[in-house]
Amino acid sequence: MTGRLLRTSLQRGQFWGSSMSQVLIPAAVLPVGAAIVAMSVAWGVLQAETSFASEERSRIDKIARESLKKAQENGQAQAVTETKLSAIVASLERSEKTQQQTNEQIQALVQALLAK
Repeated sequence: MTGRLLRTSLQRGQFWGSSMSQVLIPAAVLPVGAAIVAMSVAWGVLQAETSFASEERSRIDKIARESLKKAQENGQAQAVTETKLSAIVASLERSEKTQQQTNEQIQALVQALLAK
C-alpha cells in the first residue's frame, strides 16, 4: 500500500458479517471529514447569526419608526408652540401700540385741561 492506513478492528459479525474483520480508512480522508464537520458547524452558526440579525434589524426598525413618529409629533407640537408664541408677541405689540396711543391721548387731554 502506498499511503498510511488507519486500522480499526471490529468484532467478527458486528456490522458486515463474519467475512470482514477490519476496516481500512485512508489517513488522508480524516482531515477531509474533519473539514466537512467544521464547515457544517460554521454554516449552522452562520444561519443562527443571520436569524438573530434579522430579528435585531426588525427590532431596530420598529424603534426607529417609533422615534420618527414621536419626533414628528414633537415637531408639530413645537410648530404649534411657535405659532402661539408668535400670536402672543403680536398681541403684545398691538397692546403696546394701543397703550402708547392711550398715553398720547391722555397727555393731550391733560394739556388741554391745563391750557383752560
